[in-house]
Amino acid sequence: MKFNNKKPLIMDGAMGTELMRRGIKLPLPLWSSMANIRQYKHVKKIHKEYIESGSNVITTNTFRSTPRTFTKAGYSDVNALKLSKQSFNMAVKAANTARKDKNILIAGSIAPLEDCYIPNEFPGKLIGKNEFQFITDMVSNSGVDIILFETMGNYDEIKTALQVSENIKMEKWLSIILKDKNHLLDNTNIEKVIGLASELKIDMLLINCTSTKIITDALPSFLKFWKGKWGTYPNAGKSMPTKDGVFTKIVSDHHFTKEIRHYISLGASLVGSCCGSTPDTVRKISNIINSL
Repeated sequence: MKFNNKKPLIMDGAMGTELMRRGIKLPLPLWSSMANIRQYKHVKKIHKEYIESGSNVITTNTFRSTPRTFTKAGYSDVNALKLSKQSFNMAVKAANTARKDKNILIAGSIAPLEDCYIPNEFPGKLIGKNEFQFITDMVSNSGVDIILFETMGNYDEIKTALQVSENIKMEKWLSIILKDKNHLLDNTNIEKVIGLASELKIDMLLINCTSTKIITDALPSFLKFWKGKWGTYPNAGKSMPTKDGVFTKIVSDHHFTKEIRHYISLGASLVGSCCGSTPDTVRKISNIINSL
């Protein structure tokens, strides 16, 4: 699928919080990873609904499908490896089945190794290199169109993941999460991570899992330093959700779509929505783009 220079791509919306909204429990630390195995039909259905609502990029539900996560949940090393591979493969199958032969891109999601909201839990470069090597190998060999490092808020973790994947010859996107308009969650200045993304030739730089207010405030600096393709898929909340994906306050549809229009006017190559969003959110974004 080639970029349409006149209209941005539309990222799908949330998977985890959408499964929860439909009554499926997602206990930590496994979050939505077991849903690929136990609730496969629901995962596939949500992908299909996002596509029907206008998404032309869907994200595999692999955010927590790693051996580390299953080990933390109490499984033995052998079973953690087995279940993580099963969850990963089922996630990719669900995305592929949902898109059928349509002109839809599949992004293979790779998340921080530990909690995405606690950047100082990154286990370090040596461990990170080994684990990201395993994960990126799985993603790059799975037949997806894009490697998507998303919700990344620790500079050392970002650098480790990007260096491990540097020689993989496929589209690579990096999506960062912000603490405020000038900093990642770990307090790294936004200019520094943009420099790294440029050096390691990231194809698109994104901001996700961040409130629209912080994203809007950050874009002047962001666009001053980054000159490549970019996009945003913000949370639906007024602030960060809890660890298990619950928001205390949700922004209004009017405010959310107003901000999406603003990002498009600034030249975003991709827009979408993250935690707290639904297929209806994507439909509203699609309506904006179809009106261009």
